[in-house]
Amino acid sequence: MPPPVQTQRERFLRDVPRSGDALVDWILKQFVFFLRKETVRLKRKKRLIDKDIDPHRRALMGLISFDAGPSGEGIEITINSAKSMHCNRDEEVETLIHELCHIVFWKTWEHFIDQIERILIKRLTVEQKTYLKSFLPRHEVKS
Repeated sequence: MPPPVQTQRERFLRDVPRSGDALVDWILKQFVFFLRKETVRLKRKKRLIDKDIDPHRRALMGLISFDAGPSGEGIEITINSAKSMHCNRDEEVETLIHELCHIVFWKTWEHFIDQIERILIKRLTVEQKTYLKSFLPRHEVKS
């Protein structure tokens, strides 16, 4: 009997750590699937502002841009790497979780995204958070 054929999604998610909570594990797998696709690009930037969102030019913790890239089909997530916003890379992971929730739950209001983020931060294991941290780039971009 030939071995079962693995789909691309199954190969992507083979090494994702599990917590034992089926819903949390499913959400983490969705995050990893999007992070491993070439349509999602992660950046870290020291001073992150968006004058279209905030005319007062206050710094943001994170920003997601849909329709990014040369083809206009990509998603770009920018994380503010300033120490005043994120004391360490663990806090950057929390912002990454928030921005990824916007992708997975794309028709959800910001209030509910905040709630999902808080629940996930409590329910994800240290190993799972470390796994997500591995996707954050070490370098910062200037523009």
